[in-house]
Amino acid sequence: MKRVLVFIVMVLLVVGVQAQKKSVFDPVRVEDLRMDDAKAGYGTWFLRINTTLSATTAKLSFDEAGEFNGFESAFLSRIGFGPAYAHYIEKDGQAVNNYSINAFLLTPTEGFTNLAIASTFSMYNVNIGLGYDIIKDQPFKKNIFLMFGVQMTL
Repeated sequence: MKRVLVFIVMVLLVVGVQAQKKSVFDPVRVEDLRMDDAKAGYGTWFLRINTTLSATTAKLSFDEAGEFNGFESAFLSRIGFGPAYAHYIEKDGQAVNNYSINAFLLTPTEGFTNLAIASTFSMYNVNIGLGYDIIKDQPFKKNIFLMFGVQMTL
């Protein structure tokens, strides 16, 4: 089952990448946004690669009885990359990513090395989203975290 899901995700990414006129790694230019018959404001969606540095993560905290007792926050605790479905507009003669939907694979910047996955929404360079630490033999609710960060679109 896992192999089928991974295969489907890879096919969707490849289809999205091949649908673009250019490489995922080429910068978006104003010429890529222009439409000759546009009568109103316009923008274009691109599949891009994003990197992120989480400014703050807030992980759910539970006591020994399993009761919620607040959040544990960490500063500059995760870094990662992943695909983004990004919307671009023209602003002052430049192509600007004004918002995007992202999926990230994250690793901690220090301490115990485990991977995490996160899905975020970003406006300009600010991310907010929800993530999950992949830690074996730990309850699901202890691995969920909120993420606030900055991103760079490649």
